[in-house]
Amino acid sequence: MKAFPFFLLFSILATLTVLGEENDPMPIVERAMAIVDLDRTGKLSLEEFLPLDVQARHHGKEHFQEGDFDNDGFLNPKELATELARKQTWFVILVEGVEPCFSRLDTDHNGKLDPEEYRKVSRMGGHAEHHHRSADTDDDGFLNPNEFATHANAKLKSAANICR
Repeated sequence: MKAFPFFLLFSILATLTVLGEENDPMPIVERAMAIVDLDRTGKLSLEEFLPLDVQARHHGKEHFQEGDFDNDGFLNPKELATELARKQTWFVILVEGVEPCFSRLDTDHNGKLDPEEYRKVSRMGGHAEHHHRSADTDDDGFLNPNEFATHANAKLKSAANICR
């Protein structure tokens, strides 16, 4: 297992935790909107939304339509927050805060999450184990705090890369 510099882990966790202070989803929504709202209208089209949806290939259009409560063909920030909270694990983790979420899920207090502990936060249904495995970069069968933080933040990084 490769050693990870503690100061870098602390920096990542601190940054992500600040984004999720008081379980307020709007800082995360604002960050996501800044990345994917390419036409700067303050609302997202389907095409702009898809980079934020982990299941976009199979369910993105459906998720978008479910989130468009006013049926105007766009997601405003409140609609986006609601839809991301319902369907996206990464969003739930960042809003709760990486450290508090990890602590809550780590029910045996061993400092790592097994697939069953991870499933409690996963919005991925039957795909939860696959996502747990893909986040487990050291292949030990568990998520440590760094892997969990990286997993939570990966979708925003991916969306930023797609939108460049």
